Amino acid sequence: MLSWSHVSALGGLNVTALLAVGVAAWLVAARCWRLALAWCLVFCGAMLVAAASQVAFIGWGIGIRALSFTGFSGHATRAAAVFPVALFLLTERGSPWLRRLAVVAGSLLAVGVALARVQVGAHSASEAVSGCLLGLAVAGVFVARVRAAQDRLPQPRPLLLLLGLLAATVLLPVADPAYPHQWLTVVALKLSGRDRVYLRHDWQPAQGAYVPPCAPARVRFAILCT
Repeated sequence: MLSWSHVSALGGLNVTALLAVGVAAWLVAARCWRLALAWCLVFCGAMLVAAASQVAFIGWGIGIRALSFTGFSGHATRAAAVFPVALFLLTERGSPWLRRLAVVAGSLLAVGVALARVQVGAHSASEAVSGCLLGLAVAGVFVARVRAAQDRLPQPRPLLLLLGLLAATVLLPVADPAYPHQWLTVVALKLSGRDRVYLRHDWQPAQGAYVPPCAPARVRFAILCT
């Protein structure tokens, strides 16, 4: 039985980034240059928005305290952007109802990831919901672009693609990369010129300087784990 932590891990970089690159590679292989560019732009744009919102709070305390909002959930954003699109492309040559069902299934999976982020205490409800909505907006824009395009999409191989999706969503979460949030912390500290991060529980800078969450032997440049 899947735990909330396992569902949460489905939004990790090692799952969602792999699928995002897979979508781009699939489109490039089919010579759908405009669709590939559109996908890269909307996906990367959403990721930059999510990352910037978290950096703004970590470095400057910018957020919405009344909603406990300190930035878009990156896991929820990536999951909502990638899963509906991947399943849509998987069924692109199927019947309209099958394509709609695939998008709905991908969206529900993304909602599950957003809910899991709240359940494991990684984000507040406002951060998870806003991240999910941001990702779904990306998926909606791209799916609409595909349906309006004249590009010929590649002929899918359902069994191969399905096995790939299953491998990504079931096997890879056990190897979720460590410290992705720490990179945002490093960026925030460098840009703000501070040595203390803002904390969500009191909306104030930490009392002491930031200490990397790893053994001293793995610390580089005083603030980065390797």
